[in-house]
Parts: sequence; structure tokens; C-alpha cells
Amino acid sequence: MDERLAKTIAAIKESGADWGVLTSPDGVAYALGHISSIEAGPSPFAGGPSLGIVGVNGETGLLVTNLEAGTGSWADAVVPYTGFSFKEPTDILANYIGEARALLQRLKVGGRIAVEPHALPASLVPLLEGSTIVSLESAFRRQRAIKTGVEIGLLREAALTASAGQRAFHSAARAGLSELELFAAIRLAMETRAGERLPVTGDLISGPERTAQFMGWPGNRILETGDPLICDLAPRVAGYWGDSCASAMIGAPSIGFQKLFRAARAALDLAIETVRPGLAIDTLDRSLQAAITRHGYSYAHHSGHSIGTGVHEWPRLVSYERETLKEDMVIMVEPTALDPDIGGVRLEYMLRVTATGCEVLTDFEHRAEIF
Repeated sequence: MDERLAKTIAAIKESGADWGVLTSPDGVAYALGHISSIEAGPSPFAGGPSLGIVGVNGETGLLVTNLEAGTGSWADAVVPYTGFSFKEPTDILANYIGEARALLQRLKVGGRIAVEPHALPASLVPLLEGSTIVSLESAFRRQRAIKTGVEIGLLREAALTASAGQRAFHSAARAGLSELELFAAIRLAMETRAGERLPVTGDLISGPERTAQFMGWPGNRILETGDPLICDLAPRVAGYWGDSCASAMIGAPSIGFQKLFRAARAALDLAIETVRPGLAIDTLDRSLQAAITRHGYSYAHHSGHSIGTGVHEWPRLVSYERETLKEDMVIMVEPTALDPDIGGVRLEYMLRVTATGCEVLTDFEHRAEIF
């Protein structure tokens, strides 16, 4: 049994349930290894999200469209329904509900059922009538927070893919390019490393005004010498997300930008020095915010988040989080320094919490200048 499935079963038991019904893309990927296509949003050939079913005795089932019938999963029963059809008309929603009902009956799902309330479609709710419904989410997020050995390997590869994009950012950026042209070179580097098309999220923004707002997609703005840039890259590779953020200025960095960069770098270095098991997350967040404040800058951003089959997972690095770091958590640390007159700098690495400290999984160098 895959360790992630075992941890899913542990979460179902902790929730006081007999069965788990999983409907979020990241939850299904974690529990059953099925990687849903997400880049174009919900498929027009799907009646609902991929449906994963897990019993506390190890029973597993997966419902997917006929287009995904051959995708990988360690579920015992993989049931396709007709979503894509061109020779004759079909009712995709009815097909989805009908096969979902049949799969639930086949596995004899009943009693207490743990669900992901944020991702459970209304179409499946009537199929669960007569059972007691509880939330899986609190126990599930805690099980997923500590990564298995397999997950750490997958996250390492995703981190290295993001690093390839950051090296392309530094080598390809130059005055005269548009943000979109630069992003095309960055994406090509990541997808070339992975050998396939990748879902990618993040930010690529330039100029004082945009970088001071710290988030945004690339557009047609033309890069100029003296522009600050923020490049935040999160590719999903084999179902697991990488993440990273670099900031630099085209040409010799101004004195003001160097100060911003040093502030963010000092906070990132502080995190690398202090992250360890037992460290309270609110304490870490306050220390990083204080490091930025000591340099005289505002801090209008969280300090980071956990990562896995979801790009943002629990726990987040925020001042209200009372959880402590534990060995084999994998977190993103991304301190940010902002000055409306100069722009913004955000520097981010992926860190694995080890027994005695942390390991940096990302392997690109933060540099303030682009020549």
C-alpha cells in the first residue's frame, strides 16, 4: 500500500468515518495517485470532478472520464464514464452521477462518510443520503503536512524544475522584451526540463508600480533598463508543485533596490538558519517580519506556505498559525520588502525541515542584477 493511501486512511479514521469521498484534484492525487488535468480549468467533457473513494479497510475506487481512463492510479477499481462523445449524443452529468452511484454501491459505501466540503459537488450530495457526513479536511491536511520519502523526491524534482525557470529568467531578461516574451523563455526552460507541458502559476511583473503591488501575470509591458522584476514560478510536475521567487533589476541595481534586496535576503537567510523541528510558525513569521521592518520596509505578504499536491497547503507561515514545524514538512519561505517609489523584492526558496534544521531544495542563486 502506498504510504499516502495509508495516511489518507488514518485521516478518515481520525475523522470518525468509515469511508472517505475525495473530490479535490489535490486530494485525489494524494490519496490515489490520479493526476487530474487542471490547466484549462474544469473539463467540458466531465460531469464533475474525479471521484476517489477510500475505505478504512483499504478498499479504493476512482471515477474518471473516458478521456482519463488510461491515467495512472493505485486505486483497485478505476471506472470510466462517457464524457467525450461525438458519434451520438450523451448526457455527461447523468453518466457521471450514474457511474458514481454504481461505484458507491459496488464498494458498499455507507455509515459515516468523510468528505472534502470545499470540493464536494451538489450533484453527489443526494448519493450520500442516509449516511452521516463529516469533514475530512482537518485530519487530512495534518496527515499531508509531513511528507513521505516519495513525496520529498517528487517535490525535489518540482523545485529543480522551478530553478531551471529562474535561471532562464536571469539569462533571458533584457531591455526591449515584453513580459510575455520573457515568460515564454522561462516556461520553455521548465517544460524542456520536465519533458512535457506543465501547469504553471505565479507572477512575472516589472517596473516600480507593478512590483510594489507584488502580484500579477505577465503582459505586454516592455522591459526597460532600471526596471525591477519579480519572477514567481510554480510549476506542477508529476502531480507535485514546485515554487520559487526571484527578484532582480535590469542593469546595475540602484542603491534603493539593493537595500530592498538585502532586506529580503537577510530575512530568507534567517529562515534557513532557524527553521527546525519544534519552531512555532507564528514565531518564525514574526521574526521574518521583524527582519524586514528593521531595514525600514513594509511587509504586505505572508511569509510562506507548505506545498505538495496543492500549491498552497497547510500550514501557512502567518502570524496566527500556532502549529510547530515538524521533520519532513516542506515549506516555501518568501519574505518580501516593498517601497512604492522603488518597487518590490520577494525572494523564495523551498525548504525541507530535517531532524536538525532544514535543507534547501531549490538550487538557483538569488542575484540582484541582470546584465
